[in-house]
Amino acid sequence: MLRQRVLTAAIGIITIFVILIFPTSIPWAVLVFLVTGLGVMEFAQMYGATYRSPIAYAAVLATAYIEFSADWYRPLSLFLMVAIALLWPVATKNRQELGKTSPIFIGALYVGIGGMSLMSLRSLAHGPLLVWALLISVFMSDTCAFFVGRWLKGPLMWPEISPKKTWSGAIGGILGAGMAAWIFGMVVGNGVSGGIGYFILGVCLSILSQLGDLIESAYKRSTGVKDSGWLLPGHGGVLDRIDSLLFAAPLMLWFATSGVMNWLHIAY
Repeated sequence: MLRQRVLTAAIGIITIFVILIFPTSIPWAVLVFLVTGLGVMEFAQMYGATYRSPIAYAAVLATAYIEFSADWYRPLSLFLMVAIALLWPVATKNRQELGKTSPIFIGALYVGIGGMSLMSLRSLAHGPLLVWALLISVFMSDTCAFFVGRWLKGPLMWPEISPKKTWSGAIGGILGAGMAAWIFGMVVGNGVSGGIGYFILGVCLSILSQLGDLIESAYKRSTGVKDSGWLLPGHGGVLDRIDSLLFAAPLMLWFATSGVMNWLHIAY
């Protein structure tokens, strides 16, 4: 299992590295859309839809609209998404009830906003560095939480939601993400002061990424599934791999566009 996890992660890292080398953000946008499209289909499947069902395709279209449209958050756009979710049971004569359809469209918002944030980050000045700062923080948070929790064990964080996650793992993930971001900042930033800012960034991203992981675990437990899918050997589904990233990406985008990076003396 561990060997499969490492191999799958290595292939993913190499793919991302190659795509981020491109001078344009288009290949990254295509990759993000493909991955998030698969992720939202897995989300729909957790709530009883099949990969080929109309509602799964509707969720993919909603995700794409959020990711590629600058007007997705306008009142009319949000109203249309809510209206479609409410009208779906009517159109299907309650073969698909509101209790099953509405979470799917909420999932499209969740996945789509995360994907939009990833695309927007890459489009900014120094976008590849910002994306790498996010990826390194989230990856090291997941990795350190896994190994520290496995080594130290200790009290469980939330056994009703995720029976294996421990407080020691959570703290290890936060510190691991902070240290990894700090090293990254020392390399690409402006020395010690930039490194400290990156440490704070890594800590914040780790907290959000772990929250995202817990939220997906809660969805899986409520629907009675162990993994969101089977596409990634050793990891389960696509959503199992990107749940942390989807929750942390909007925070990273806010950091990069709100002036917080300057306040923390984060240079790149």
